[in-house]
Amino acid sequence: MTQYLLAVHNVEGDPVPAPDVQQRMYEDVNVFNQELQATGIWVFAGGLHPVETATVVRSRDGDVEMTDGPFD
Repeated sequence: MTQYLLAVHNVEGDPVPAPDVQQRMYEDVNVFNQELQATGIWVFAGGLHPVETATVVRSRDGDVEMTDGPFD
């Protein structure tokens, strides 16, 4: 079965939506998750750590490259 990843995020430093807008976004995501759960196709949901904790791991030409952060 094909699986998809849906990532909802905001870029650090960008303007943050108003609290009521954020609340509506969270509610919309919860409704979507509940629909997926009801159909039996939901796999996982969870938050991510802040960007400064990220490590990117890539495999290129048989070598593994690791860099700090999501951007290199």
